[in-house]
Amino acid sequence: GIRRAVAQLEKGEARLENAYPRAVRREGNTAAQKMLADVFEVTDRAWRGIGVIPRSGWRLSERYRDFDAEARFAVANIRTQESPLCRSGEVLQGLLKPNQCPAFGKECTPRTPLGATMVSSEGACAAYYQYGRFVQVE
Repeated sequence: GIRRAVAQLEKGEARLENAYPRAVRREGNTAAQKMLADVFEVTDRAWRGIGVIPRSGWRLSERYRDFDAEARFAVANIRTQESPLCRSGEVLQGLLKPNQCPAFGKECTPRTPLGATMVSSEGACAAYYQYGRFVQVE
């Protein structure tokens, strides 16, 4: 961190130093990994604008099924209605820039979002709308 930057400055050096290995072992945080493996299991998951991606999500493991809303309540088969105008799936996959979507800034705004990428202030479309709408981003 700062100590290493000051040491480089004092030596008249300027180079990249990776400090990450000092704090993290190659195998990672094994205690956290064991806890995650105990509590969760990998599952197929539906992603808005993209569809189901095999083994891309987590659900609570059998041991914690009593705490699983999908197991306790009739919510497992709820489907969201996607707007046919929304191209957020293509934006999420990097196939389309937000301002290349015909609905961007017209039917689809932060006040009237059509998809996941405009709903969240952190979404790509919302960020383009807020910060890059008037700038032509290549």
